[in-house]
Amino acid sequence: MNRPLSLYLHFPYCWSKCHYCAFNSIRYDKPQSLRLLSALKTEIARYGRSPLVQGRRLSTIFMGGGTPSIFTADQILDVLDLCRASFAWADGIEITMEANPGTVDLKKLTALRRGGINRLSMGVQSFQDDDLERLGRAHSAQVAREAFRTAREAGFKNMNLDFIYALPEQRLEGWEKTLDEAICLGPEHLSAYALTIEEGTRFGEDYENGLFVLPDEDWQIRFDDLTQAKLSRAGYMRYEVSNYARPGYACRHNLGYWSQREYLGLGPGAHSYLADRRFSKMEDIEAYIREVEARGEAIEESEPIGSDLAAREALIFGLRKTDGVCLDGILKRYPLSDPDRLQKMFEQWRWDELMILEPPRIRLSPRGLRLWDRIAEEIIALS
Repeated sequence: MNRPLSLYLHFPYCWSKCHYCAFNSIRYDKPQSLRLLSALKTEIARYGRSPLVQGRRLSTIFMGGGTPSIFTADQILDVLDLCRASFAWADGIEITMEANPGTVDLKKLTALRRGGINRLSMGVQSFQDDDLERLGRAHSAQVAREAFRTAREAGFKNMNLDFIYALPEQRLEGWEKTLDEAICLGPEHLSAYALTIEEGTRFGEDYENGLFVLPDEDWQIRFDDLTQAKLSRAGYMRYEVSNYARPGYACRHNLGYWSQREYLGLGPGAHSYLADRRFSKMEDIEAYIREVEARGEAIEESEPIGSDLAAREALIFGLRKTDGVCLDGILKRYPLSDPDRLQKMFEQWRWDELMILEPPRIRLSPRGLRLWDRIAEEIIALS
């Protein structure tokens, strides 16, 4: 079996919870975090022996959170060394770690780079201090600038910077300044996400209570257009709804998700797609640790992925990419029970200027990419 496999490892701790964040994360708890690391390593060793992954090579590893960089370099590299011992690795493996400014210094970053981490994804979100305060971030713009330069000094040559835009009361001029500064710093990759309001977050509560309003659709389009225009002129290719990269630096791990490649997710709340089945680990951190300590699998949900659902998911995630998908290839791999309904939907989207049909490929127009969430809901509703 030579099919590549990706591995995601979830580190669920942060110094504080950002106002927009709906990820499975809590404030750092050192005693619990040590048990979490032990449980995570138990799972890595166990899955490394599983028939599900025997004979397969890891092509990417992604350490996400939460804030993995809260942990010491030794703790992180112990986990990575166990991954190296437990799984076969492909040549040129991409190993990404998420980091927040304020949780890294030159000594830590140098150790991580020398230990094998070759891609760093830094959660900057903005270079405007008023935006950072509004978002509930724990760092300032200056701390973010210094963290980026420190990572370069430590030897990182493949870096992503994360940003959020279209915030309540955000001015277009402020976002343009953030983009200009990001371009001047010169990361290889930029992620730019329009703010979404999620249940269970501080922003979700404030929005429900009428404490702020989001920019209307026309205003958000201005943010989108500015983002794409400036980054394109600076040599960053938009290859997915919210992601831009210089040639050769698209995130291989995330491309795997959007291309229906199999992946294993370990850690509380992590999701996996293996052997035509999708499953997720327990979100509750303490419950996850106890279950793993008791030699359980800590699986919270699991479902088989039949042909129809697999085809719809391949379309949904594939249409996140700006080059779209090969429809013929998807339908050959996952035959749909009623492809005519899908074709009629595509024709309507073409008429509405949301989709571009270039047989055998289909892709979303710039307007369609902005409405990807709505399009995904309509595709998944086909059953």
